[in-house]
Amino acid sequence: MNYFTHCTTLEDVKSEYRRLAKIHHPDLGGDTATMQALNAQYHTALKNLDGSTSSGSDGNEHTYRYNAKTEQAVMDKLAELLAIHGTFEVHMIGTWLWVMGDTKPIKESLKNAGCSWHSKRICWYWRPSESRHYGKASPNGLAHLAERYGVSSFQSSETDRNLAHA
Repeated sequence: MNYFTHCTTLEDVKSEYRRLAKIHHPDLGGDTATMQALNAQYHTALKNLDGSTSSGSDGNEHTYRYNAKTEQAVMDKLAELLAIHGTFEVHMIGTWLWVMGDTKPIKESLKNAGCSWHSKRICWYWRPSESRHYGKASPNGLAHLAERYGVSSFQSSETDRNLAHA
């Protein structure tokens, strides 16, 4: 089965991957073989989009450059974070992961996962080692970054369970 045949843009591929990962990831009730096939096809779909351009929500054209190491690092870190037991959300903005919610009880787990505390944005974050860092936080917070790079949000499985019982 080819999961990404209907996807024509980078946004389509990433959105479909996130949707399918929530269904097929072993930590979320799926199985390893299906997730491995999904990951392989995801990388192939991204490679096929290398050099493609799209209009960002900031109104500018952006050219996508495929980097297998970065894409895999983000996928692996997202899976690692979502496997932590707690009530929190992970927001992927570009290739950075921002962790928000009730994070005090999982502080040590986040540190062990390589996350850092962002004192101005009052949340945890992780970024790939080769990701650019500009040093100065935007006065508009994460909303500005989300507008520029796009955002996808994920909830921990405990957050999902808590919402279902509410």
